[in-house]
Amino acid sequence: MESPAPSPLIEIGIIVAGVLDDVDERATSMATKTAKAFLQECFPEFRFELFVVRRPELVETGVVQPSVLLQQAVEDRDAQHWDFSLVLTAADLDSIYTAHCLAALSRPLDAAVLSLALIDPVAVGETVDEASRVQRVAHRLSRLMLHSLAHLAGLSSSDEANNLMLHPDDAGDLDAMQSLNDEQLEQQRSSFSEVADLRLEEANSRGHRISTPVFALRAGWINRREIVEAIAAARPWQFPRRLSGLTLASVSTVVVLLMTAEAWDWALSQSCVSLTVSTIAAWLLTTGYVIVRQQLLLHHGRRLSEQTVVTIASAIGIVLFGMIVMWASLMLIGVTISSTLFNASLIASWAASSELTAADVGFVLKLRMCAMSASLGLLIGALGASFESQHYFRHVIFVDEEV
Repeated sequence: MESPAPSPLIEIGIIVAGVLDDVDERATSMATKTAKAFLQECFPEFRFELFVVRRPELVETGVVQPSVLLQQAVEDRDAQHWDFSLVLTAADLDSIYTAHCLAALSRPLDAAVLSLALIDPVAVGETVDEASRVQRVAHRLSRLMLHSLAHLAGLSSSDEANNLMLHPDDAGDLDAMQSLNDEQLEQQRSSFSEVADLRLEEANSRGHRISTPVFALRAGWINRREIVEAIAAARPWQFPRRLSGLTLASVSTVVVLLMTAEAWDWALSQSCVSLTVSTIAAWLLTTGYVIVRQQLLLHHGRRLSEQTVVTIASAIGIVLFGMIVMWASLMLIGVTISSTLFNASLIASWAASSELTAADVGFVLKLRMCAMSASLGLLIGALGASFESQHYFRHVIFVDEEV
């Protein structure tokens, strides 16, 4: 009689960054057990293994950049072949989008950073005995861990106070977060099924050898939905607002070009094909430059894995989509300025080499100028983006939710 096949395995790494005091140590141990018990109860068809790794050297100050810990999470995830990585620290997290940050979550990296600093009742001035303090910190930490795993599995936020996918306004909201509804459980179960499947690199190591380019293409295709979800979660359409250096340099360039007769003369002498090629080249060049300059490809020469392909493809997709959005915004600015400030006669006089008359100057010709200006503005803007802090840029690219 054949023995039953083992349940699919989900491996989760818990990285303790820095040194925890006695209360946090006990609370972390309890929270890990509670989170594992919850997962096993809700998803009995899977086996869950949680591995604790200590990195005391990672945090030496009271405030830490989430991007630094996320990079360590990716390195340990790839080295240990975990499915998800959670980094726990007693330090405060440097937030960008919110006044305070309990956790920084990243779908592109399948990782999250959780802080114990603000979930401790003592941190907000409450007086509690040590046993109650440990219990409350453990409960809140387990809620954060379960919320993070559900977010990494693709679940969206909920407005229900007792739902684990509530976006808590403060640590007190974590106390009421207890469960997921049936639809959420089914969605997370489906995600876990995909995660627990045999990965391409595992099949590759069992004799089905394929080349690196083919491996990357197959991994990208298999995980195309996860890549699209990671790109959408990063909200790259907010690049113009989040990346002030990129926006300021790009807009300044477009305005200067629109005020320059030589720029009009050159742009209107170009064919539609050349403008199209230059536009696509600007998208690709700025994407490549920003990715290299900000070191967004978090791969350190180890054997390529399916998760690494997803991370790299997500990073490229986020930046490329953001650059296209920035280009479209510059086009809109150019069209608005050229339509309101410059009449046809003035434009015709500027485009001397094209021998245009005022009657020839229409909306399409203005679009050609705006396309050229937007492409050059994007190229110059990429230089402005390179002056953004690497920690800030990585945060914008990879952190899709601050709790």
